[in-house]
Order: sequence, then C-alpha cells, then structure tokens
Amino acid sequence: MKLSSDYLGRLEFLRRVLVKWFREFGRKFPWRGEVGWYGILLAEFLLVRTRSEVAERAFYELLTKFPTPEALCSAGVAPVRGIFEKIGLPSRAERLVATVCRVLKDYSGEPPCDYQELLKLPGVGDYIARVMLSRVCGKHAAFVDSNVLRVLSRFLGLRLSASKVAELLERSIPEGELLDVNVALLDLGALVCRPRKTLCSLCPLSPGCSTSSGVGDLQGHREGPQDFAV
Repeated sequence: MKLSSDYLGRLEFLRRVLVKWFREFGRKFPWRGEVGWYGILLAEFLLVRTRSEVAERAFYELLTKFPTPEALCSAGVAPVRGIFEKIGLPSRAERLVATVCRVLKDYSGEPPCDYQELLKLPGVGDYIARVMLSRVCGKHAAFVDSNVLRVLSRFLGLRLSASKVAELLERSIPEGELLDVNVALLDLGALVCRPRKTLCSLCPLSPGCSTSSGVGDLQGHREGPQDFAV
C-alpha cells in the first residue's frame, strides 16, 4: 500500500492534534491504568456491545470478587456468569473463565504475544488480540472498532475496512505513539465524531477533515467517499 504525500500529511496532522485533545478531554477508565493483562482482558470481555459506564461497574465487581486470575479461575463459571448476566452477556462468562484458566495453565500465567496464539484463546478475536498485543505486549499494533473506523473514514473521505485502517495507523504513526493515538481515536469517535448528531464544531480534526460540516452537525461527504486507493 502506497500513501500519497497528501494523506501522509493529513495523518501527521491527526497525530499531532489528536493526542493534545486527548490529554484534556479523554475519558478516564480504570482499565486504562496499570491493571496488567488480567484487568485488560476483563475489560475487553465486558466492553463487547456494552456501554462503557455499564462495563465499568461490572469491572469493579469482578475485580472485587476475583482480584487475581487465579481467584477467577478457581471460582468457576457460575459466580462469574452472575456478573455478566447483569449486563446481558452471560455467554461471555464461560469464555472468559476458559481463557484466564488457559493462560494460567498453558502459558505460565502470561498471555502469548503472538497474534495467532492469542486467537486460539476462547472468545478472543481480532480486536481483543490486537488490544493485547498493543497494551500487554507493547507491540506496534492498532486495534480498530467502529469508533476508530468511523473517524478515519470520515477524516480521509475514504471507504475503509477495519484492516485497512489498522494498516494505515501502523504505517503512519511512529513507534511508541500508536497506542496513545489509537485510544484518542476511540474517545473522539465516542464523544464527538458520533454516528449521528456529530459535534464537528468541537472536533480538533475539523480543519483537516474531508466530511466536517464545521457547524456541529455532519452533513455528509462533500464529494462522496472515495474508494481506498492512495
């Protein structure tokens, strides 16, 4: 994939502006602190199709009842399912317990830092695997949800897949900065560049955005989104 100088320049603008915005306006969640692989894994299993504030309550409850991976593995599925039932995701409990127990048993208590190995864990797909690679293993890996995909597609005015967005970020953001940019994109998509009622007037990327209305309400792509061919 070859990027034109125009797109590279716009992605550099995104990197500089977005991190500054995030330092002031980024959301604060307990799983963004020093919670280790166990806390990160708990959060990602909870955040599937769940609002962040709902997941946050369940996160605290899980850590209170099962403060270590050993405690959760020993407890078994039933008590963990009780917490997941409160957020409408009871089936995630069994997969979470299976994954935590497998990490303890098969990987000496530390999750593998290999993408294919991570995908072998129950309930771990592309997104969670990439989160683990980035946040636990410190690898240069982007994780792309609907928020990140929406922000980059609108900003560049391109029809993009999640895999293309991940590739764009990994190629254009310097080593050591990708995680900060990635999390900032998550928050911008959740708080400002929303699916509807987009707050363009509050967006730090608005000056360089292909689709910004500039008046606080997305009007649509100015010239229509272009296929990804840069």
